[in-house]
Amino acid sequence: MASSSRALYLFIFSLALCHSVNAGMSNVEKIQLAFKQITTASDNLRKETQLINIINAPLQGSKIAEGFAKIISAIAEYTIKINEGGVKNDNSPLPDADAKLVVQSLTTFVQVHQALLNVVIGKHGLLTLIPFFEPIRLSLVSLEATIDAFAFALIAEIPTQKPAADVQFGSLSVTLQVAITTYSSPILESNNLQEMNTTEKIVLAFKQITTASDNLRKEVQLINIINAPLQGFKIAEGFAKIISAIAEYTIKINEGGVKNYNSPLPDADAQIVVQSLTTFVQVHQALLNVVIGKHGLLTLIPFFEPIRLSLVSLEATIDAFAFALIAEIPTQKPAADVQFGSLSVTLQVAITTYSSPLAKLGETMKEIAISA
Repeated sequence: MASSSRALYLFIFSLALCHSVNAGMSNVEKIQLAFKQITTASDNLRKETQLINIINAPLQGSKIAEGFAKIISAIAEYTIKINEGGVKNDNSPLPDADAKLVVQSLTTFVQVHQALLNVVIGKHGLLTLIPFFEPIRLSLVSLEATIDAFAFALIAEIPTQKPAADVQFGSLSVTLQVAITTYSSPILESNNLQEMNTTEKIVLAFKQITTASDNLRKEVQLINIINAPLQGFKIAEGFAKIISAIAEYTIKINEGGVKNYNSPLPDADAQIVVQSLTTFVQVHQALLNVVIGKHGLLTLIPFFEPIRLSLVSLEATIDAFAFALIAEIPTQKPAADVQFGSLSVTLQVAITTYSSPLAKLGETMKEIAISA
């Protein structure tokens, strides 16, 4: 038996053992266990994919398609069980309390699977050097069809939470489409961006600035007393790149370069945009908190003033970005306002912290809380 076939067989066999054990579980516990299994499989594949590099790609690249085959088999098997009534002891939908638990498990799966897809997208350039992009594309197309069938079956079991489930599956669908488009040819052509719909363009833009924020966070985290004189400038330099990206995207929104029409996005798409915004805010706040934490170290070298100026410029840029973006998603304005407001508070803490080399963070946060 080939290694890939043997691995797939062992994976399915282990699922069968789990199914024989969970006979005494409640309906919602069975669904949660199934989600746990496919979520774990997705996260394991993400970890394996992350380790692929130019040296080991010829040997390890095949694991992406192989890993997706396992996930597809698990989801397909579980979809059949739902349709045949093998998950529940009766034919009635789940009560709302249980449906909410199912959506929680679905949300975790979507987040983990999107993390996997983003890593796979990021490895595209490397995998074009070896003939794995076509098997990966076929796996992604198969995965999309499998998840569509799974979504239809699952939502029928949780009708009271259909809107929440639709949002999660919609968000996953956008990321899947980006992945499929990325692997549609060995070299991603620039005109592929023109072929994306509006929501995909916005999600891709958020992905780019979110990735830039996270990369800068990792770089800043590594700054210490020894390398600060050489590495400290990376903070202001990194913020300059993020500011440029946000400013450029704001211009595109205002000039209509993102959308193919002038009307606002429908609510379902607006919700997906807010999800991408939320992820960006969380990642960017993590970056800002690391920058705030490095303040004491950076007062030893003259970087606090360039950093303060970068933060002030970032605040103005994000304000303009917020105004432009919210105009495109009016139905989700309250949710977007919450996210931009949360980011603004963290930005104000960072700006005040770097307004003086001796600023005290505790007093800064107290002043911000009083003025809020």
